[in-house]
Amino acid sequence: MIKPLKALGALIVLAGLVGGIPLALLTFYGNPIPQQLPSAGDVAHLFTTNDSIGFLLFVVVWIGWIAWATFTLSVALEIFSRIRHIPTPQLRGFSAQQGAAAVLIAAIAGLGAPAALADTPAEVAPAVQTAEAPAMPTEQPSAETQSDHQDAAAPEAADLVITVKPGDTAWDLAAKHLGSGSQWREIVKANDGKIQPDGGSLRVGEDPYLEPGWELTIPGVPATDQAPQDVEQQYETVTVERGQSLSSIADENLGDGDRWPEIAEASAGITQPGGHHLEDPDQIDIGWTLHVPTETASAQAPQADEQAAQQDEIPSAEKDGAAAAEAAVEAAEAVATALPDAEAPQEGGEAETAPAGADVPAPVSGPSAEAEETSTVPWTGVGSIFAASILGAVLARRLYTQRKRRSDQRIPEAAAVDLDQVRLTRIEDPTVLGFVDRALRTLSALQLRDGQTLPDVRLARLTDAHLELYASAPHELPAPFEATEDPATWLLPRTASLADDETIADIVAPYPALVTIGTDPDGHQILVDLEHLAALGIHAASQTSVPVMRALTVSLATSQWADDLAITTVGVCPELEDVLGSGRITYRDTVTELLDDLEAKLERDQEVLDELGHDSAQHARQAGDATDLWAPEIIIIGTDLSLTEKRRLQSIVDARPQIAVAVISSDQHTDLSEWRMHIESLEAARLEPLGLELTPQHLTDSDYDAVLRALGAASTLEPTTEGPAGQPAEEDIPATPLRPVAIVQPSSSTILTAAQRDGDPELPAEHPYIRVLGPVEILGATGALEAKRLAELTETVTYIYLQPGKAENDFLADLWPTKRVADSTRHQRISRARKWLGAADDGTRYLPRANGADGSYTLDEHITSDWAYIQQIAELHQDATDEQLAEALKLVRGTPFAGGGRSRYRWSITIQYRMTDTVLDLAHELAQRALDAGDIETTLWATQQGLLVESLHEQLWRYRLQAATHDPDLHQRITHDLEAQIAAVDDDYDLMPETEALMYTAPAPHRIAI
Repeated sequence: MIKPLKALGALIVLAGLVGGIPLALLTFYGNPIPQQLPSAGDVAHLFTTNDSIGFLLFVVVWIGWIAWATFTLSVALEIFSRIRHIPTPQLRGFSAQQGAAAVLIAAIAGLGAPAALADTPAEVAPAVQTAEAPAMPTEQPSAETQSDHQDAAAPEAADLVITVKPGDTAWDLAAKHLGSGSQWREIVKANDGKIQPDGGSLRVGEDPYLEPGWELTIPGVPATDQAPQDVEQQYETVTVERGQSLSSIADENLGDGDRWPEIAEASAGITQPGGHHLEDPDQIDIGWTLHVPTETASAQAPQADEQAAQQDEIPSAEKDGAAAAEAAVEAAEAVATALPDAEAPQEGGEAETAPAGADVPAPVSGPSAEAEETSTVPWTGVGSIFAASILGAVLARRLYTQRKRRSDQRIPEAAAVDLDQVRLTRIEDPTVLGFVDRALRTLSALQLRDGQTLPDVRLARLTDAHLELYASAPHELPAPFEATEDPATWLLPRTASLADDETIADIVAPYPALVTIGTDPDGHQILVDLEHLAALGIHAASQTSVPVMRALTVSLATSQWADDLAITTVGVCPELEDVLGSGRITYRDTVTELLDDLEAKLERDQEVLDELGHDSAQHARQAGDATDLWAPEIIIIGTDLSLTEKRRLQSIVDARPQIAVAVISSDQHTDLSEWRMHIESLEAARLEPLGLELTPQHLTDSDYDAVLRALGAASTLEPTTEGPAGQPAEEDIPATPLRPVAIVQPSSSTILTAAQRDGDPELPAEHPYIRVLGPVEILGATGALEAKRLAELTETVTYIYLQPGKAENDFLADLWPTKRVADSTRHQRISRARKWLGAADDGTRYLPRANGADGSYTLDEHITSDWAYIQQIAELHQDATDEQLAEALKLVRGTPFAGGGRSRYRWSITIQYRMTDTVLDLAHELAQRALDAGDIETTLWATQQGLLVESLHEQLWRYRLQAATHDPDLHQRITHDLEAQIAAVDDDYDLMPETEALMYTAPAPHRIAI
């Protein structure tokens, strides 16, 4: 009864202040605004009159009107902020009015108590929202900050964890659990920065808004004091993925699709991205957070007993003591799967201490427990797009080096480099680069088809569900782009059908200067088109601006949706081009030297633009006019500018027609345009003029070193024998001058028969066998399996086999990248995999229980793989027989982990390197032996098997060409095959001179078919 009375009283007071003050002023004084402008005499009379009481009354009335207006504005802001679930902007000098408004509105809404807001700080950095900017929730800290806050706020074993219910406030929870509502600050402090299921969080110094479904720690209250209603229902948090529905989620997590109403009821109070709520069970979206109910331990005990009874029987379980013990273990595991996390025992036998239903955060950029040497978590400033760009550049560089590698060379392994890349795979979205590139080229193709111009996109946002485009002016876009209430804002669903390769083959990248600058509070990627902005200022201290400037430089240098881009840097990343080798980056020592070239470019390009009738190089490129002239040039200046340099640079930026130049400058005293990033820290920034709060993308010193290290390693070859190592691939090839091509004469004797080459490989049948050199398969699993779980269980078993004993945090980060999963989810998957693999004849499970010390997993030693056999033969190398080499190569069915999709096996990136290298080495060895013996068929077969893992490896193609020198027709077919392969992979690929010599200077001329 207290809350309604409090709300009614607050409503009466608010109505009196908002409506009563102006009514009283008008009644007792009248309209203070004169009907006509006062004359000079009237003003003089006002200040010289002896009527001091009248003058004082006049001043008091105007003070009253000003106070009323500022209070009313504060009330409007408070209401708007609560509706939008964002912090109230703090207006300088309005602290008293805003504090009073917050108290009254909170009391009316039942979302707070007066004392809970008494100490709201008067001055808080503004979080400005404009009609031009997408509606963004409050600032979200970076992964590093989240980790710090979560560690600090993690509940101790004895602390009570409660789930916020509708209507709960910090004051009410403190009164209920701590004995006094005035202790609400203790709850806020204990949960400061802890990211909640809907992405929100409590922050010290901000209004303590609570949302239903949040998990809060009550400090100093033992968990045993938890009220009965808090334990009657617990929840597991899941995130909606593409293709899921409430019924499919219920089926997967509750075992019965008809139980979807329980999820709908439990999730109705969660505020989803964009402010939505679950109202229609048929309308859920990708990225939404849902609560899946889990029963209490007492309710689930019968189910646990039933599951334990249904475990696969162990032979002679009643007679054999060891087998009986194993059966008991299986029953315990069933209990661990069935019970909520707070009740379930660990697989090592100890009780779980995590709170019930608590999500285990997947360390998106978390370090390996055995390899992390510093307290700094790597890649905290790198988003999913940026991570994919870095990995793409490293992979492209390594692939180029691999294709040039000779049989007596190798790409050196580096554990640190491998670890860096694995961590990046936990962050990247492997589909995002292709989606954004295809989406923008599709837009360009559709607009060209319809004779329409492209919108001037200034900002883009990539969410789990859409690519959002924010143009500078209203524009009409065709389907599949979807209109919004704002005619300048368009959405493209990530599930939309886009143009095929043939349609966009000749489409020039429409926005080559589009680059990510950070993430919004929801974790969504924010991109800006630098070419449209013309200039972007970085306002921050040097220790903060340098990491941001680095990230922008590397992101642009590795961008995969820019056909052509020129980057010139001054004072930023001088060493990047040497290791990247892309031809995109030029480093200049001084700005003056750069300005001379820019002014010459300005004069040339503006003359052409005037002739073509375009107002900008961007529009000329989009229209297809002289597109080779309009590659954007991005100038990145990390030094302060002199007055003369500022003036010259400003004239280039402001010039019309606008040439293809954009400037990023960290000179805080120079604003070349209205666009600038105010960076308070590496976790908080604001993009003006939109007032958009974001976490800026950045590369710390260690992260930047990791980028250079990975690119350098990918470009390096070293000899397999003693000699100088570490030379770049381009300088190390070719090692010998070209010689005339010798004709290889086929021999009547062969080192392998056709049957030895073409027969099926011999695979073990006694125990499960894992195949990874091609599509991943697990043969010989004897247990029951749901067809829909085949992919996830195959990946899980393969991961444990290839990376036995991995720490729990790595296990979670690799198999659930970018997600947070509950312990029960992990237990369930392991339990299903254990049942599927089955047991050996002696009753030994192929997937034993977790190691009690660290919770890691290993497979039984009887399980083996194609990769294990190839490694055995590779260790023999030159001592291996021809038959052994052939048996190893017969196991190769394609590229390692083929068919796993872009979302699975991302953790295997460095393992794939080793597999590819090893297979190529074995193919080299057998092909060279066959070529020396004149065995043409074996040479062609061995090289073909090697090309299955790397289709453009030049050494193997040279073996094929050399083996065909005696037969002009065969030589011509192989030459055409190689040309077709180059066209399919990369039209601009440059062959090595040795390869071209074998292709086009064969001793016998090709016959021309007529």
